Amino acid sequence: MQRYRLLKSAISFCLCCFISSHIQAAEKAEIINIGTWGGVYEAAQKTAIFSPFETQTGIKLKTTLQYGGLAILQGSDVPDIVDMEEPDARLACEKGLLHSLDFIQLLSTDSASAIESEFLEDSFSPCAVAHNTFSTVVAYSSSAFSGEKPQTIVDFFDVERFPGMRGLQKKPSAILEWALLAYGIPISQIYDLLSTARGMKLAFRKIEKLRGHIIWWQDPDEPAALLGDGTLVMSSGYNGRFFDAQSPDNPIIILWDGQIVDRSVWAFPAAHTEIKPAAKDFIGFAMNSKQQAKLADIIPYGPTRLNALKKMGNHPTKGIPMVNHLPLAKHHLKRAIFRDTTWYSSTAQLRQQAFDAWLKQSSH
Repeated sequence: MQRYRLLKSAISFCLCCFISSHIQAAEKAEIINIGTWGGVYEAAQKTAIFSPFETQTGIKLKTTLQYGGLAILQGSDVPDIVDMEEPDARLACEKGLLHSLDFIQLLSTDSASAIESEFLEDSFSPCAVAHNTFSTVVAYSSSAFSGEKPQTIVDFFDVERFPGMRGLQKKPSAILEWALLAYGIPISQIYDLLSTARGMKLAFRKIEKLRGHIIWWQDPDEPAALLGDGTLVMSSGYNGRFFDAQSPDNPIIILWDGQIVDRSVWAFPAAHTEIKPAAKDFIGFAMNSKQQAKLADIIPYGPTRLNALKKMGNHPTKGIPMVNHLPLAKHHLKRAIFRDTTWYSSTAQLRQQAFDAWLKQSSH
């Protein structure tokens, strides 16, 4: 009987130690906070990058939702890593809001020149590394127009031939380029013209045609949903979100005419004095060709690592080759605008002031 009690006590003690050690391990598990964009994009990241990283390393990831701009880099709960649009990252770098880091060295396993040649040109900058290519496009619901369908960016501004509400992100970005393109301004001259008072005046004169026909969106998933329920007939948005929402019940057609090609980058906020080693490990993992290809197979944002394109396959449920749906696919580039990140960062304040002034004007 005495032996039984001793054995029972020993088992209980070992069980308590086992549970305690696992609780302590869980408490000590490192957590990385990543600022990203939510919705179907974040879901794709979770499948292609986040969950595999957690499984391989035991490091836990949490996400913080962001909608662009620099606000996520400031405040009380700044993420360890932020997925940013390239122009925002350039501006943040100039303002000292991001860590300056040699990302080429971070990713190099052999030589710096070797690793750089594996990526699209200019993927590396002083404060960020580009990880995918996306585009801002106009899309429409084919069910909204029984006869003639929109064909070019000019049709977005034609509320007489194509009546109905338009969706736009409430920021002075893509709409400025599209306004000049709708005048017939050559793509090569758009940013030079927008750098002048005359160019901005022309752009807002064209945008004025849309006054009273705009619903502003913030969440990137909104445009597809609002096209689907008939609230909008056309909208700006991201190519990957529109692709994901396409279905027989939501017949969204993307107008690749005037697509504005941009890149997403990984960056480390300077709000944290030091960069966590685990955060650097995450960048190395996320930037490998396998993970980039897997992400592009789910949502058509193109890899920046060139050999990832060779590893791409079909969409997991739609069963179609995803390489054909990337912004940089040759058949999408006829009238593509490559966003000038230098222009964007240097004109941020002026563009915002002009946009705010237009918003305040009456329609008379």
